[in-house]
Amino acid sequence: MRVLVTGAGDYLGRRLLEALRRDLPAGSPILGLDRSPPPPLDGVALKAVDPFDARDLSETVAAFDPTCVFHLAALASVAQSSETPSYAWRAELLGTLNLAEAVARTRAALVFLSSTVVYGEVFRACPRPDESVTPRPDTISGRTKNACEYILRDVLANARIKHLVLRPSNYIGAGQSETFVVASFAGQIARIERGLAPPSLEVGDLSAGRDFFDVADFTAACLRVIARIDDLPDGGIFNVGSGVVTPVSDILETLRGLTDARFDLRVAPGRVRPAGVRSEGCDPAAFGTATGWAPTISLARSLATILAEARARLR
Repeated sequence: MRVLVTGAGDYLGRRLLEALRRDLPAGSPILGLDRSPPPPLDGVALKAVDPFDARDLSETVAAFDPTCVFHLAALASVAQSSETPSYAWRAELLGTLNLAEAVARTRAALVFLSSTVVYGEVFRACPRPDESVTPRPDTISGRTKNACEYILRDVLANARIKHLVLRPSNYIGAGQSETFVVASFAGQIARIERGLAPPSLEVGDLSAGRDFFDVADFTAACLRVIARIDDLPDGGIFNVGSGVVTPVSDILETLRGLTDARFDLRVAPGRVRPAGVRSEGCDPAAFGTATGWAPTISLARSLATILAEARARLR
């Protein structure tokens, strides 16, 4: 198995590379690509490649000759896509098209990291859609992800290259950027504990619900895809998550229970999602049936680990 990962310098990409290095047979070739050279990682080849440079990307993919490609390169968050719409469309679509054309000349299978944000308006009536539901994206992030799904279907099907689409819900973990809600809460609490910030925690829509699951469970899901790649259907689309929608207020209360610090709450307009308050989850049953995967890390354990890492970072 020769595995190539785009977005190697991002939060998820780095953790997937670490999981591949740990769990694949010794000596399995692994290549991580990113626009900027990511920090070295023993046992993994890393290369700086601009996804807009179709020739360099194609030559790199051809030289490595992967058997499986994980396309993770993307803007990190819904908010980031909303702030830079033109760049979001250019980065997502052109980068994906260039990669699809490069992979179309190989023997590799391609796994695309989409997102449950593609369901968009569907969430208002159905907080836990399954893959039979037609997406109705209502954010730039959702629309670009959904468009990339169509690009891969059309380009790779014509080349007879197998591809799969994973739509994860909200994966969380230690070291994640504070642009994400759980990391933001943990980072703010850690600073309040040490007197580095006033005892006031900025929040957004606490009544909204999300399907949170640990990033280590998601990398385990990716490894399960590799193990079952020959059995999974070409063009298959799979939700990946816990299947449980948890109010953001419950996340905050769990973290509050892990600290002796006292603080009040302040709603910050910049933390309120433009789509409004609603619950967003998914039904991951199809993926579990197809691969035997199920999350193993409890939400409480994930939250404790995230807060501990935020504290350690300050020390």
